[in-house]
Amino acid sequence: MIFAGCLHHDVTFQKSDWHYETGGQRIDRSAYVVIDRTTVEQKVPIHSFTTGIANVWDVQPGEMLKQVAEVEFPQTFADCRLTDTAPALAPGDGALVLELTIRHYAFEDFQAKLTVHARATAAGGRVLFEKDYASTGPKQPSKMFWAGAFGMKSAVRQSSLAAFQSAFVELRSDLTNADQDLRKSAAP
Repeated sequence: MIFAGCLHHDVTFQKSDWHYETGGQRIDRSAYVVIDRTTVEQKVPIHSFTTGIANVWDVQPGEMLKQVAEVEFPQTFADCRLTDTAPALAPGDGALVLELTIRHYAFEDFQAKLTVHARATAAGGRVLFEKDYASTGPKQPSKMFWAGAFGMKSAVRQSSLAAFQSAFVELRSDLTNADQDLRKSAAP
């Protein structure tokens, strides 16, 4: 069997990869960010002839999404709680619920390609927006070519982080607009 000696490598972000400042506007509102267990446990196997076909990188885009959410949303909201199930908001509760999933993840042509699905709701189940955020990270061929299997993990991480950050720029803008709409509808 040709793949009997396969080596599996789990790929998520390292702490040094994902502590960054968003520079975005802070929303004075509480939020529940929901990433369900099925999303967090997703694994996408990646093979590359450039870095050795006997290696398999098990990219965990759902865990990466959770890691990025842990950085982004405390900077975005006055109060933020990450959870794996959506809470029911009581009428008049000013918080919002943001449910996130990964619709698509691939690492091909030396770059990460992903789609994050977001659904934001307010008290009473009012849908503020539901949208897909597609993004592509920068190509990383030199790492893969020159460092081989050792560079593959770094290439996946860097391209994936850039793709997530790009998607979250648009998501933060939509969250700011949703917050403004909520404030207008609550004004007397």
